[in-house]
Amino acid sequence: MTNNKKTKEQIDRFNKAFHKLWFKIMANRPESKSKKLKGLTFSDIHVISMAYEEPDIILKDIRKRLNLPQTTLSSIVAKLEKGGFLQRVINPRDYRSFSLKITTKGKEMMAAHMKLDHEQNSHIIASLEPGEREEFIRLFTKVADKFNF
Repeated sequence: MTNNKKTKEQIDRFNKAFHKLWFKIMANRPESKSKKLKGLTFSDIHVISMAYEEPDIILKDIRKRLNLPQTTLSSIVAKLEKGGFLQRVINPRDYRSFSLKITTKGKEMMAAHMKLDHEQNSHIIASLEPGEREEFIRLFTKVADKFNF
């Protein structure tokens, strides 16, 4: 088998496995299992997570990291403010910029999200033999770090 044929065959096998896993993950997303997460999109949860993990992060940095247009991020933030998950505040390091302050409701949502994510990821890791787990995490991290589309 030539290198090109082998690579194509590997891509095809990976594609099938990826879509099979992606479907299972998305069909069992935590958002559908928790009242605290009901109605929140993947992007909504990423924005709340970033505000939770980095309290001084400015909107411009969130927009760059998530690769979102300004209008999309503004809509997400407005929705999350209206829902009581966070609020826009002047950034204490840069008075010209806004940060997001997570509310009590936002913290409760994050606790529920992290618990359900942990359960889902436990199932993924448990599907591997103990000796395969570190290699899987290493390779998955490598792909995640280098992936640019």
